[in-house]
Amino acid sequence: MFNLWACGFEKLFLLMAVTETPTDVFVLFIYLFILSTKGNGRYFTGLSANIYIYLFTYIYWLCYNMRLLTAFLAYFIFALILGFSVSAKTTVHLVAHTHDDMGWLKTVEQYQYGLNNTIQNANVNGIISSVIAGLLLNPKRKFTYVEIGFFSRWWKEQGEDMRNIVRKLVAKGQLQFANGGWCMHDEATTHFIDMIDQTTIGHRWLWRELKVVPRVGWQIDPFGHSATQGAMLTARVGFVGTFFARVDYRDFAYRASTGRRQFWWKPSPSLPELQTFAEINLHQTYCPPSKFSWDIVDYWIHAVRNTDPLNFVEDKSSENYNIPYILELFKTEVRRNVKQTRGKNIMWTMGCDFHYFASELWFGKMDKLIEIVNADGEFAVRYSTPYEYAMAKREETSEGVMYDTKKGDFFPYASASHEYWTGYFSSRPALKRIVRRLSSYWIAARQVEFVAGVFTGEVPMLSDALAIAQHHDAITGTAMQHVAFDYVKRLTEAYNDDLLVRLRPALSRCPFRFTNAQHCLLSNVSVCSATAKAFEKDGTSVKVLVWNPNAHPVRRTIIHIPVPRSDVIISGEGVLRYSVFESPMQVGDYSNENREWQPYTLGVELQLERLALLNLFTPQLEFVNKKHTSRLFSLVRPSEDGLVISNEALLLKFGGNGLMESLTVRSSGLTVAVKQDWCYYISNNGDNVSSSPGGAYIMRPVSNATCIPITDSPVELRLVDSKMGVVEQRFGNDLVQRVILRGDLVDVEFTSFGIPIHDNFGRELVARFRTSVENGDVFYTDSNGREMQRRRVDHRSDYPFTQTEPVAGNFYPVTSLFFINDTQAQFNVFPDAPMGGTSLQSGEVLFVAHRRLLRDDFKGVEEPLNETAFVTSYADCVTTNKSNCGHHYGPPLRVRGMLSFSVSPSGPTAMRRVREQQDENYYTPLVMFSSSSTDAASTIARYNMSFGLSLPPSVQIVTLQLIDPQNLLLRLGHRYAVNEDPERSLPVEVDLMTFFKDIPWITFLSIDEVSLTAVEIVQRQIQNVTIRPMDIRTFMCRLRAN
Repeated sequence: MFNLWACGFEKLFLLMAVTETPTDVFVLFIYLFILSTKGNGRYFTGLSANIYIYLFTYIYWLCYNMRLLTAFLAYFIFALILGFSVSAKTTVHLVAHTHDDMGWLKTVEQYQYGLNNTIQNANVNGIISSVIAGLLLNPKRKFTYVEIGFFSRWWKEQGEDMRNIVRKLVAKGQLQFANGGWCMHDEATTHFIDMIDQTTIGHRWLWRELKVVPRVGWQIDPFGHSATQGAMLTARVGFVGTFFARVDYRDFAYRASTGRRQFWWKPSPSLPELQTFAEINLHQTYCPPSKFSWDIVDYWIHAVRNTDPLNFVEDKSSENYNIPYILELFKTEVRRNVKQTRGKNIMWTMGCDFHYFASELWFGKMDKLIEIVNADGEFAVRYSTPYEYAMAKREETSEGVMYDTKKGDFFPYASASHEYWTGYFSSRPALKRIVRRLSSYWIAARQVEFVAGVFTGEVPMLSDALAIAQHHDAITGTAMQHVAFDYVKRLTEAYNDDLLVRLRPALSRCPFRFTNAQHCLLSNVSVCSATAKAFEKDGTSVKVLVWNPNAHPVRRTIIHIPVPRSDVIISGEGVLRYSVFESPMQVGDYSNENREWQPYTLGVELQLERLALLNLFTPQLEFVNKKHTSRLFSLVRPSEDGLVISNEALLLKFGGNGLMESLTVRSSGLTVAVKQDWCYYISNNGDNVSSSPGGAYIMRPVSNATCIPITDSPVELRLVDSKMGVVEQRFGNDLVQRVILRGDLVDVEFTSFGIPIHDNFGRELVARFRTSVENGDVFYTDSNGREMQRRRVDHRSDYPFTQTEPVAGNFYPVTSLFFINDTQAQFNVFPDAPMGGTSLQSGEVLFVAHRRLLRDDFKGVEEPLNETAFVTSYADCVTTNKSNCGHHYGPPLRVRGMLSFSVSPSGPTAMRRVREQQDENYYTPLVMFSSSSTDAASTIARYNMSFGLSLPPSVQIVTLQLIDPQNLLLRLGHRYAVNEDPERSLPVEVDLMTFFKDIPWITFLSIDEVSLTAVEIVQRQIQNVTIRPMDIRTFMCRLRAN
């Protein structure tokens, strides 16, 4: 029924009919206030609003005259004649769903097949099959599924009859899909390209198999929500709305008390039209109200607690007859919910983690609940889905319901005053790093395949493994240890069995002609079988191929090649300089574990063209059979003058104490004081203020925490190589780092030997930069590698805020860029993997690089974050012997990573070079090796793959991938935000038809613009496209092989 009370024209009708005096206007204002708030759930709701209206009208008539009453009666009769509803009921939408983590307490496969139930009773295959059976029993039932990585695995094992049944349920709307990604990705530690890729895989699978496109977001479990998710992965995807559960407890309390749980989310200043409807779920959870949960898990809990579930007893002659009791429970809960919302529709999330294994327990109870509530008549209840509910809420806006606007993101998330979920920004750094590295290689591999004209399938192993790794308990580091092992196992198997298998045939074709290609994943620890085997004999040579996945030329990049000798030379066009120096000593123990460990490192500084293939060739050498064991670096004694290393762009000075002192940019003469060291935050094990400790999710240093230097000993400073500008610093026994000048960037490559826990306290390893930049309390962090977010220490703009954890409460996720600035200078930091970062004091920058903790933080994982060399089996985690399950022992995890930094003058063009540096750090060059015994030319053969088009400097290639032999998926993104640069922040026009006109093996037939996930056509036959700041446009290019 159309709700005439909320319609706008009746207000105009009354205004015209009754307002004659100022008193009339005042009275009418109060009347309309009651009318407008009635549907919002604030002040007046349901029948009570009608009573207030009638009473107020009667009093006004008694005191003044009959004009308003007459108008009201005329309006009332008019509404009855037309059959409109005067007062709409509140409708409760029951959204049946299951939340299936792609790894957490169990591995993906264990969840899929219901294995290892001594840890957790969960069986995804059983859940999906049970739901399908339940939906067939009642055509009014509806269910929402989310994780397509699980669903596709179940689907693969079904026969055609079952598949057709599912297709019919989807066509009828009984089975719907929300989000539709391969997993429910994290929003803090993921890169936007990975977020788009994993969502695209899910959406394209759904379209290919079921001809359905998800229309609503469902990010109910990630621990905070990013601006990129709201703009790109919600509005740009085409979702009508999004739903989530986890926001700061103070934010939720404020929104619930003021009816602001629903809002318009406008996260991007660059793309203001990309706003979406958003709602924070009731009770800050995605589970049902406690007394209305009927999963088999609930029945087990009731059995253990010796309590009764809420079963329906309809026999009025029974002493257990309880329908009035259940009805009153429902009404009480709904009345409480209505106070937190606006409009006449509310949603109950009827499901939780791995629910619906016995779906009839759920569906049978919900059938009965719908029947008795609708028979009572005060409220309406029905099966619904997130999409249907979102459409109902959006329609309410056309009926007068107003929502506030939210800008920015929802970080950091706190569930209580001493529970800030900022630890996972940095948990399991080695896992985060391998995800980032393989993601960059996967980008490069797809480009190589396209250039070579080789198509090997749309959803390969690596694509699947990387998509799973974006799950909000995977890349976050918040799964159990054996699950983290499984994520790495999937990634490394996909690297060996898929990435290299795909690359070799592509590289063997024109223009590469690079046969028997090898790659060294462990080159960062000086392990490389390609070079070890190549130089086993004298007079051999190695071809080195370097592919730049960046869409633009790279001014300076350095590749490090492990080699067995110190007298190796290299030549070729594009080589700016090279030098051989001793490999870092801290990984020398690999020589005992792996004979492919190389004692020397060949550092090569290159200038790379856009999408370039660079063929470096080492000429044949006559090697002398002798060991080269001399040290190539020497100890630099601390002196008053310290030490200076420099290149064409930078001059970096170290003080007599062995620490950095200042950085000078030669082109501008700008000098910034930079002192960099390492320190520990001691983790809280729980205290008299709060029992909450630090853990995989939670960061909580001890009270009044200061970052304690990791060593009291003087820092040892060694000059490794003056030609390349390489210095090594040793911070006691805990950490060694190498400082390397790379063009206008400084790379700090660190190795942690393991965090000490001798005093039974965990620690957070922090890289600390103390600079002369006077940024006050303001700093900036990126949102998944895209738009920068302005942060202020101890400040939130959306709700009343008092800081309760002055350290943890000020950390934010940093995916690829962080900076502070003042009127003179900007200090930029680029992590090589996601980390938590902050600036607690003016001029200071802190990054948590590694964590080792000894307490579980009570957020469900039930395991301390203590990564060690050995862990006992998780195969039989029976409750009575759980202490022997997953026992950690042996040496602690060694972690190697890199933080790069730069300095730029402040001003309107400060971000121009910074955005370029951001991309150069993300797009890791792909380095491949091949042995050769021929007399190939000693110069580089370089193939310029610019394809006849010089991309504007503002545009980046986000995706270049063959979807099938006839279709290319192309995404172009604008890498600048509004007001970041007077020229590069402007919209850019690109002519697509000339984009790859010089590729000899193909002809472009047509180009269509498609949705971000490449399932729906936006505009056919497009040629010229304008890309606005921070936007990403997606195209499907039809090809013909020549």
